[in-house]
Amino acid sequence: MQGLNLDDIKRENKSSVLYLLNSFPRLSRKDIARRLELTPAAVTKICAGLIKDGFISEQGEIDETVAKAGRKKVSLSLCLNSFYAMGINAQVDKVTVCAVRLDGTLVKSSDVSTESSVDEIIEESKMIFETCGVDKSRFLCVSICVMGSAEGNRFGLWNIDEIKRKAKSSLGLPAVAENNIRSFALAEMIYGDAKPESAVLFLKWGPGIGSAIASDGRIVAGNDAGVAEIGHYIIRKDGVKCRCGRYGCLETEVSSMALMKETGKATLDEVTGSNEPDVVNLMDIKIDMVALALTNTATILDAKNIVLFGSVFKNSSVAQKLTRQCLRYNVNFSKDIIKLSKLNDKISYIGAAALAAKHFFFEKQN
Repeated sequence: MQGLNLDDIKRENKSSVLYLLNSFPRLSRKDIARRLELTPAAVTKICAGLIKDGFISEQGEIDETVAKAGRKKVSLSLCLNSFYAMGINAQVDKVTVCAVRLDGTLVKSSDVSTESSVDEIIEESKMIFETCGVDKSRFLCVSICVMGSAEGNRFGLWNIDEIKRKAKSSLGLPAVAENNIRSFALAEMIYGDAKPESAVLFLKWGPGIGSAIASDGRIVAGNDAGVAEIGHYIIRKDGVKCRCGRYGCLETEVSSMALMKETGKATLDEVTGSNEPDVVNLMDIKIDMVALALTNTATILDAKNIVLFGSVFKNSSVAQKLTRQCLRYNVNFSKDIIKLSKLNDKISYIGAAALAAKHFFFEKQN
């Protein structure tokens, strides 16, 4: 049996400290040691290194109600606002190129066509990088959020290896890629309200429809046509061909393009905001399709939280109707289990910030 690697243990302990401070800001070294069951000496050494690297900072003495003799506790906080990333976020209808701060703040962005070549995307990234007004040394990486798998590029826009290589060459930064839905789910775990200790199911409904799953604070599944991928559940045996190659997938029935085509409306807002009886009835049918897929998946997973996001949910009535249908199909659900993400208006960039934070802040390898 191979022994434990000391470097791996050190990295894991550093990550544990950072993730803990993300969940519980302004903890003391003693509090961290107690919560992580590490020795005070080990935590002191870890924190010294993280302070030196600029990842955490001291925030002053903790005001304790009961005065205690001895050394005062000094609180520690993350320095996510000191680091930045370049983001390339692909969705069905557009690609957003952006500079983001690792606390989830957008610095500068522009949208380009999904028809853009890799070289055009990189040129736009370089322009944002050069004009965003941030010291280049504060950037940690390029985060690339893709449609489909970040490894095989089966349904994506670009060759993933090519865009990572060209991003690194042009911007002088390491590049990391991930599925866009998984990236948003990761953002929800870092910046949002998802409870990391339980199974969480994420549902995106917009230009396309997709899902991701998290357990014990980690994204464990969710890729285009992958494990528990709601968008590619077959729900109509005589349905049209999907981009995944199968027929009758949920995405072909409920994507924004499908909704606009069936209703004859020019925009998604016109569809979801319409009071026309025929349009309302059609939307109710589509919501029911999604509710069935969502309820079945959540039941199998025993999901304790369901997080909704995507452009369809900009109309709050859609989320409300979907929730009612899910509760009707599974009476064991509580209405509190299903929530609309507070990050829903940040879809175009928040996943890029989270992806960078995960790989180059919370789980930095050296």
